[in-house]
Amino acid sequence: MAKPSLFSDNPECFICHNTRVTHKHHIYGASNRQISDREGCWVYLCPYHHNMSDFGVHFDKKLNLDLKQECQRRWMVREGKSTEDFRQLFGRSYL
Repeated sequence: MAKPSLFSDNPECFICHNTRVTHKHHIYGASNRQISDREGCWVYLCPYHHNMSDFGVHFDKKLNLDLKQECQRRWMVREGKSTEDFRQLFGRSYL
């Protein structure tokens, strides 16, 4: 069963708080997309901060890393797990 987002279940952009249009962004995508969904490692982003500008998480490496690091911290706190536990689940640590 999927857990709620580690960030917010409210459909508002995590970056700018826009509520008009948001996308669900899986923080650890590709082969970890299903794990991200199951573990609550996703966040709502407006199109601008998701994939419709150079400042979106898909194009801004710093924003992408910042989200990955913050999500890892939140996951470890919520689950009471270590960096090694995270690495075993997701394949690497971002901290």
